[in-house]
Amino acid sequence: MTDIAVDEVYEQGCRHMAAGQLDAALTAFDAAVAARPDDWQALANRAVCHHRLEHYDLALDDYCEALKLQPDAPGLLINLAALLKELGQLDPAEGLLARAIELDPNHADAWSNLGLVRQHQRRYDDAAACHLRAIERAGASPARWTNLGNALTGGLHLSEAVDAYRQALALDADFSDARYNQAIPLLTLGRYLEAWPLYEARWQVFLTPRFQGQRWQGEALGRRTLLLWSEQGLGDSLQMARFIPQVRAAHPEARLLLSCPKSLHRLFSGLGDVELVTPEAAPAFDCQLPLASLPGVLAARIDTLPLAPYLSARANDMAAWAARLPPKQPGRLRVGLAWQSGVWGVGARDLMRQQKSIDPEAFSPLLPLADFVCLQPEPLPDCLQERVFAPVIHDFADTAAIIAHLDLVLCVDTAVAHLAGAMGKPVWVLMRHEGAPFFGAEGESAPWYPSARVLRQPAPGDWNAVLLRVAGELAALRAEAS
Repeated sequence: MTDIAVDEVYEQGCRHMAAGQLDAALTAFDAAVAARPDDWQALANRAVCHHRLEHYDLALDDYCEALKLQPDAPGLLINLAALLKELGQLDPAEGLLARAIELDPNHADAWSNLGLVRQHQRRYDDAAACHLRAIERAGASPARWTNLGNALTGGLHLSEAVDAYRQALALDADFSDARYNQAIPLLTLGRYLEAWPLYEARWQVFLTPRFQGQRWQGEALGRRTLLLWSEQGLGDSLQMARFIPQVRAAHPEARLLLSCPKSLHRLFSGLGDVELVTPEAAPAFDCQLPLASLPGVLAARIDTLPLAPYLSARANDMAAWAARLPPKQPGRLRVGLAWQSGVWGVGARDLMRQQKSIDPEAFSPLLPLADFVCLQPEPLPDCLQERVFAPVIHDFADTAAIIAHLDLVLCVDTAVAHLAGAMGKPVWVLMRHEGAPFFGAEGESAPWYPSARVLRQPAPGDWNAVLLRVAGELAALRAEAS
């Protein structure tokens, strides 16, 4: 192939890539690289296509090969850093971005990407400073203001974050990332009526509706059928189920369907006159609504939340578990334990789950202070073997029955926390420093769960201080019980 022909193939690849036709672009770049193996730009563009298609191993190979040929290309350094960030390799990504900034101190994308890396490193003030530098160098844009807002949210500068998102939306009122992300600090601050409309932008940002059709807006249902459906994690379903009795009471003649995971069905059978279906079912309905949209439709405020316990263990399950659990020892607390949040993905997508979770080994100093019962269905790690009772849990009805026999639940921010709170059982929620939208950012109270105490990290990653406090308080409770 002549150089002119290779150039034409390369340009075709660029046109296909610009149009989002990534498979066609890959074909063209494959041909260009085969004809001219030292063409670093073709390698770099092929890497971008693989990256966008989530062929991460192939993208990594191409980025590295291109860098061997052109080690001082800032754009190439930035793109490789973005890939490493997605893979959770934050320190190497930071080094590449520092090199890109050294080569071009005014490169706004380098500063933006460094801000994203530092946010994942939980260096929120540093991240915000990087995003401000990107704005200074390239001007305001919805994405840059949103990046700044995200860093400010992580650093708990919540009012400033709201203002940053407002700047983004002033530039583009339909910028979905800013709309959704602005809802997070507003919810954390308890400004629910402002937050609910913005929270709906989650459907444009990271969720795909499982059901289409007329959306319920809160109007009278009469005898029509309303399908409510779970949309995110199990904890979200447990939390938002509190509004279903309110819907039933307001629309007594309506047929209510609830589509949710099978693991919730036996537990949710106690919600009342609601028909339960699995997520795979395709029932007929007149209107539908995802569960996390219920509080917005009902105009829920932080001071009007229904706070009475709304989930309970079934009597027959409680009797069965009374016989399965080890006998209650006089003067000993029986405490449920959950240390891990559910898996969210890989790389950077799983970092928040990791930050919410605690290494089970860290609980070892607590184990002599109470009789612990594992509330996670996974096998016990070696460090807890023969030290924590591990029941075989099939669903959340089992978990509820076990919790009913406990004095206290000790857990990270996961579904178990929502279940214990929904039952009105004492629960200590071990919370990462950044807080969570429905648990607030400060103080021990949990607005949605009166029986919960929120014990927060004093600094990002500092579980030691939290567990030392837990140990002291468990020791005091044990002394009182003796």
